[in-house]
Amino acid sequence: LVQYSRFMGNALQGDFGLSYRIKRPVDELILERLPATLELVFVSVIIALVVGIGLGVYTGIRRNSWISRMVLSTSLIGVSLPTFIIGIALIYIFAVHLRWLPSNGRSGTVDLGGWKTSFLTLDGWRSIILPAITLSLFQMTMILRLVRAEMLEVMQADFIKFARARGLTERAINFGHALKNTLVPVITIIGINIGGLIAFSVITETVFQWPGTGLMFIQAVDFVDVPI
Repeated sequence: LVQYSRFMGNALQGDFGLSYRIKRPVDELILERLPATLELVFVSVIIALVVGIGLGVYTGIRRNSWISRMVLSTSLIGVSLPTFIIGIALIYIFAVHLRWLPSNGRSGTVDLGGWKTSFLTLDGWRSIILPAITLSLFQMTMILRLVRAEMLEVMQADFIKFARARGLTERAINFGHALKNTLVPVITIIGINIGGLIAFSVITETVFQWPGTGLMFIQAVDFVDVPI
């Protein structure tokens, strides 16, 4: 109890102790690894939003087309398969077989006064693509299905019927009226689930050996590095 009370008192002041293995303050180690995790989550959110909203709108407007059915069937992969299976499959296809992208690590970083970023080099972007896609799949699938459901509901609303009666084009109706009302719950869900993406990054970072806080956590568990 004395040891725990001392630890909590120091933690409230930002002092988490020294790493048993690395012999450095834990808060310094977290701050070093945090940029990698935050950049990975940021790119994952962008991918999930762009692809999820785009496909959700398409499947909502063209709900009976064979492309929509194929997209909805394929999107089940994002929910059904574990993250590590998806990650390993992407590594096999794009890194081992096609050799287009690196299979692990974070290369091409630039130090911006304590913040190491991958956004300023081509190698940095090449290394972040696969883990970001892996991390975004679950979120992307959820956004796709949410947008589709909202689009189907909004398209039956009275203001859409009045817009058609006024002679507006389908493009103006779909993107100017329907999509605008569809995005409100999507933005809310994204805001709530950003914390979940940071949690899911533990598995993704382990599969791709991405040097963020998730990988640091798993390594600390392996070495019983209790302060981390």
